[in-house]
Amino acid sequence: MEVDKKNKIFQPKKKKSKCPTCKKISKESFSPFCSKKCANLDLMKWLCDEHQIIID
Repeated sequence: MEVDKKNKIFQPKKKKSKCPTCKKISKESFSPFCSKKCANLDLMKWLCDEHQIIID
């Protein structure tokens, strides 16, 4: 738990997740990816049908 002593606020630590494309630690601005490049690579896989959701 993080403590902001100036404002006396308790905040739980955010769990650091890994980028699903390259497994580096993800960055908040590109969450859940680590960079724009990895986000674009994942998008291209979806658009080219490399990723798919199977419905029974």
